[in-house]
Amino acid sequence: MLIRGISDDGLTAMLSETRIQHLRRPKDILRQGEPAEWGYLILAGRIEVSYLDINGNRVLAHLASPGEVLGEVEQFSGRACAASCTTLADTTVMLFDAALILRHVPADLLLRNFAGIFHDRLTRDNRQHSVAMFYGAEDRIRMHLLSMTSLEEPCIRLSQSELAGFAGCSRQTVNKTLSQLRHEGTVEMGRGEICVLNRARLQGTRPGGEQIVLEDGFSAGPIAVPPTDLMPKA
Repeated sequence: MLIRGISDDGLTAMLSETRIQHLRRPKDILRQGEPAEWGYLILAGRIEVSYLDINGNRVLAHLASPGEVLGEVEQFSGRACAASCTTLADTTVMLFDAALILRHVPADLLLRNFAGIFHDRLTRDNRQHSVAMFYGAEDRIRMHLLSMTSLEEPCIRLSQSELAGFAGCSRQTVNKTLSQLRHEGTVEMGRGEICVLNRARLQGTRPGGEQIVLEDGFSAGPIAVPPTDLMPKA
């Protein structure tokens, strides 16, 4: 993440100047085409990143998780937001601007962290293009369920409509696929939540499909974030 490698003293000094927000309900924090007042480091919860094309088609591009930053490119470039970002329920973020980061993160460390962020995004974009081109709808659904969960965090707060947006298919296709997976005992569904009960089965081959093999780093597992005992109160 953007502040990875900062010293304990530097982290303490920076956190003393930051604002922490806990957003219980979904909220648009960055809007495509508008200036970014703040950048956001995700401490808990998730943030949906979406893009609206010239014809009004909305694409769900990414579901950002703890440790990821959003709006940092706009903070340092001074450009308008390239996409919109909406928090999911019960998300906690640290607000920052370019001046704060420059005061507390050494230039060489900041450059290396930026390069790491951009490399991760390039890798993710390449994988998403591959999934879109070479996998059928049902396999795309299964792959996104695998990438958005982990053994440690098997459940994801996600509606069927949102999953359809990520998989690039209809809600009816998602409903049919999830119903089959639930019947097999592979997933369990609650109100706005999907839990993966059997990752091996979800990755396994199926009639007319192929085995889902995630590359190293594809899974959206937990990422280290600043210790909560150092954080200022909201």
